Amino acid sequence: MKQRTTKHSVRPLSEVPGCKTVAVDLAKRVFQVAGEDALGQVVYEQRIKSRDAFQAFLQQLPEGVTVLVETGPGAQAWARQVQQRGNAVRILPAQHVGKHRSGPKNDRNDALAILRAGHDRRIASVPVKNVAALAMQALHRARQGYIRRRTALSNQMRGLLLEQGIALAKGDVAINRRIPEILEDASQPIPDPLRELIDELLAEWRQLGERVAILTGRLEAQARADQTAQRLMSVRGVGPIIATALLAKQTQPERFANARQFAAYFGLVPEQHSSGEKVRLGRMGKQGDGYIRSLAIQGAQAVLQQLRPDSEQPDDRRLLRWQQRLGRKGAAVRLANRNLRILWVLLQNEQTYHREPNRRQEATMNN
Repeated sequence: MKQRTTKHSVRPLSEVPGCKTVAVDLAKRVFQVAGEDALGQVVYEQRIKSRDAFQAFLQQLPEGVTVLVETGPGAQAWARQVQQRGNAVRILPAQHVGKHRSGPKNDRNDALAILRAGHDRRIASVPVKNVAALAMQALHRARQGYIRRRTALSNQMRGLLLEQGIALAKGDVAINRRIPEILEDASQPIPDPLRELIDELLAEWRQLGERVAILTGRLEAQARADQTAQRLMSVRGVGPIIATALLAKQTQPERFANARQFAAYFGLVPEQHSSGEKVRLGRMGKQGDGYIRSLAIQGAQAVLQQLRPDSEQPDDRRLLRWQQRLGRKGAAVRLANRNLRILWVLLQNEQTYHREPNRRQEATMNN
């Protein structure tokens, strides 16, 4: 009786003449591979059932073969291995790959969908990031997770107190000050078990705040040590968080024909519902990276909050006109779009952004 072995025989790609593109549906241990020739005909299909076998498969890739994968856990690590071998690799966004799937969702159809998505040149590939950028991205993701959990806890505490007839204002100040006062006030109609629960939730909320502050400090330190981040922060409304987020994303701004396309990549443009000669523009598209888009809008809102109505600065007068015509939110979106366009320029040179001086300052400099 034959003993079972852990080795799986994988047909080498070198035995398939004419294979130019390979698509891989990645998983933790099982990998579905599909290959096509220059005419788009599927000439290779293989199911690889171990990580070691898939790594050996990559080591035997012929020269000139392009590898396609979709975004997901492990995609960046495998893509770097393919690049080290000298083969071209493209990481395609999973949400766009899904639109090319035909039939039920399974590994084989997913691999074939990646092949079809590779023909769609309108799909922008995700850049292959280095280890340092991934580490910086991990800080951002952990910080974002802490903020979400902290916000959920604050909403939960407000809801629990509202059921007892106690309404709290929004903001960290209300939670940090008012909740301890309410818990210490014996006249408040709150049962003792609920007081104990809210006290525990408050302690967890404060602990998450400390974790957010620690990660924010690490990102600020990295921004101070990076010259590119320092140049990006010369734009008003761009701080260390958004500067390091852009560096971690490694957007490769040279891929975009102009600054308008770079801003549109993050969804800061209106949706179109046009037909024929009728052009209809709707709300913000919200395509692309929602994290950077939200950071850009938050930075723009901070700038608008500090505006002085009597300012003579040209930039301030422009923002005041936007705010009067579009409202606070509309002006923030427009300023975020403008900032991203400026950042597209700064990412491609060694310049620093300088605000336009007002007429009095310009006259003084000329004298």
